[in-house]
Amino acid sequence: MLRLISSSSKSSKTLASFSIPIHFPNPHHLSDSSANSTKIPPLNRYLNRFSLHGFAKNPAKIGDFNHNWSGLRNFSSESSSSVRRETLNYDVVIVGAGPAGLSAAIRLKQLCRENDVDFSVCVVEKGAEVGAHILSGNVFEPRALNELLPNWKQEEAPVHVPVSSDKFWLLSETRAFPFPSPFNNHGNYVISLSQLVRWLGAKAEELGVEIYPGFAASEILYDTSDNVIGIATIDMGVAKDGSKKETFQPGVELKGRVTLFAEGCRGSLSEKIISKFNLREKGQGQHQTYALGIKEVWEISEDKHDAGSVLHTLGWPLDPKTYGGSFIYHMKDRQVAIGLVVALNYRNPFLNPYEEFQKFKHHPAIRPLLEGGTVLEYGARTLNEGGYQLNFSQYLTLFSPVEQLSDVQPGS
Repeated sequence: MLRLISSSSKSSKTLASFSIPIHFPNPHHLSDSSANSTKIPPLNRYLNRFSLHGFAKNPAKIGDFNHNWSGLRNFSSESSSSVRRETLNYDVVIVGAGPAGLSAAIRLKQLCRENDVDFSVCVVEKGAEVGAHILSGNVFEPRALNELLPNWKQEEAPVHVPVSSDKFWLLSETRAFPFPSPFNNHGNYVISLSQLVRWLGAKAEELGVEIYPGFAASEILYDTSDNVIGIATIDMGVAKDGSKKETFQPGVELKGRVTLFAEGCRGSLSEKIISKFNLREKGQGQHQTYALGIKEVWEISEDKHDAGSVLHTLGWPLDPKTYGGSFIYHMKDRQVAIGLVVALNYRNPFLNPYEEFQKFKHHPAIRPLLEGGTVLEYGARTLNEGGYQLNFSQYLTLFSPVEQLSDVQPGS
């Protein structure tokens, strides 16, 4: 997810020479919801509530509580305002070194060269290294990469395994039924997205982009007119109780005339921006839905590996009213990415996506592929969902009844 925010500071440089159709929202007339927050009532108004915890029976505890009140951790953003932080100024500050953030940085630098100007571009990434938080097993359509870096094949991009087969199964508890695939992956590739992001990071640095991995953006910076002017990274060396350890280092303010938020699904700063300026309502955006994706990377035996094979499934182990499905992508070097996606609007409060994923791996048509293999990586993350979504029962109405279909033999 990529969001673009502009500050109104003046400079001799201008984006107008690029002729990029970018709309900058005007925040001057937008209200700040935090300005209307009520003050916290005095502490003595809450003393009557402490009786349940023994304060009324032991007045000494009240004295101890008041004495230690100043030592409690302050989670508000104002807690760091007294700390003097270093400030670095850039033309463009990008939050998130994922595919969106790095592609934006690369394109900006390309436009600089085409127009004979030099804009400073900075990318801040919370992962220890570029690509560290990229989890997706990916079937990759190269059209955007063709436009961004046309010579990617000659420049050894980690895009090597073309899709060789594209299957779609409907699973019952014991059988797998082949269905017409709703996807068209002809000309696409099975890749490791984290490897591609690392490669994009190297290309961005070659163009002069400054990338700072290991620094999480924790605060949005505003000027007196409520314009976004950059971000601040998180303070380092803070103890659990909020006190500063000997290794304490204050965060750094990264200020830019343009700030891009490319944090991905439900980015913490992006959500603050959306809420503060009512962007979803102003853009008349539909209600956003989410899913949880669980993924593992396995190394399997050579005789079971089919590089470029793509499989998606629908149905079991999810119930007919739960939107979701699974995927199995055969990458290179005998590696297989396998995962399950479950929409977070499921109705059964006892449903456990992790347990459903374990059931899926033991399905008679899936288990033979994994037997004797080794798990190399695993993880989970939230996903943005949208468009027309079909659950199990809705999908069946579009095709022939299951009884008329031949099932897939285990291991096929």
